[in-house]
Amino acid sequence: MLVFSYGIPKSGSTLAFELAKAVARLGGHRQPLLPRHLLPGGHKVNFAQALDPAALRALAAAAEGRIRIVKTHACPGPEWVAEYRALAARGLVSAHVNHRDPRDICLSLLDAGRLARSRGEQAFAEFVTLADAVAGVHRYLREQAIWAALPRTLALDYAICAFRMAEAVEAIKADLGIACPNWLVRLWVQRFAFTYRNKAVPARHAAELTPAQAEWLAGEFAPWLGRR
Repeated sequence: MLVFSYGIPKSGSTLAFELAKAVARLGGHRQPLLPRHLLPGGHKVNFAQALDPAALRALAAAAEGRIRIVKTHACPGPEWVAEYRALAARGLVSAHVNHRDPRDICLSLLDAGRLARSRGEQAFAEFVTLADAVAGVHRYLREQAIWAALPRTLALDYAICAFRMAEAVEAIKADLGIACPNWLVRLWVQRFAFTYRNKAVPARHAAELTPAQAEWLAGEFAPWLGRR
């Protein structure tokens, strides 16, 4: 079964991806790199940059009867969604959808923007002001809603993955139908996996936003915050 691990950039999506990979590996499902034609860009992990129906069918076929975890930040279009639904009905694909407080994503995007500009890199360099980050997160949340509406999805929360990891591991194991030692998953992810760890602080917006900024972002993201 092909399992997409989706998350908004800087939402802790790599952590969720590595947790799922560790569970799959310990459950006997190796995670070799996809064939080169399905992994453009020279990525060192299985990462789907572009989503189209033909690539989706090829990825599902490449799973070859094992659980294969593929990370993505991409937004699927209507044709891809229709193909996903057809494959999901046959039990061939599913998805993990990672969530994080959008106020914390804004702050993490600003951190990434500062780092990118200091290195002369393009990715994330456009996030200069809090307004830039808010606009970006609004766009990302619209994309996330498409993923969250798909069938056969497991919702994961950054706060649980990062700070109550045992709960996240149990949820992933149940979703994948795998039994493996919980502590080994946590050991691998915490000691050996590369997760782009930044500050790793829960609810960092509470300490880092000014009162005016906090009020503004609470209004901007009120629909999302109201669902938590």
